[in-house]
Amino acid sequence: MGVLEFIRSHALALPNLAKFALGMAIIVGVPPLSRKLRLPSVVGLLLCGVVIGPHVLGVFPVHPAVANFFADLGKLLLMFFAGLEIDLALFRRARTRSIIFGLLTTGIPLALGMAVGMWFGFQTIPAIVLGSLLASHTLLALTILRQLGETKLEPVTVTVGADCHV
Repeated sequence: MGVLEFIRSHALALPNLAKFALGMAIIVGVPPLSRKLRLPSVVGLLLCGVVIGPHVLGVFPVHPAVANFFADLGKLLLMFFAGLEIDLALFRRARTRSIIFGLLTTGIPLALGMAVGMWFGFQTIPAIVLGSLLASHTLLALTILRQLGETKLEPVTVTVGADCHV
């Protein structure tokens, strides 16, 4: 038995309260540690999520409804906090560009990904999933832009607006 399998078997045997405590310790402890390493807090939390998730240590199961709920809640909070970072007056002036940019940066990769999937013989739903993966947006870079003090720039506002609209 390898080390990873040994850790995984013991992690799965943890009581639910211990798993909850581990999650809370990560939420409280990782952001300050990330800042000391000069990484955005979100990056540290994501790395910890990958490590304790179902595909490495397996502390948490693969498809739990509660974890999916918190993942969706985290995405919504990320978009909410991104919205707090932008200048609303600048966003109102750039609203049309933001919507067009969001539609283009979602629609083009979605269509191309679907076309590639269909070309390789995927059925319709798997091709749509492939296109969706290519069309997904992320607001993780906003933390870096905030640290640089660049959140008031119009291209940042347009991009954040596009991510929040689509």
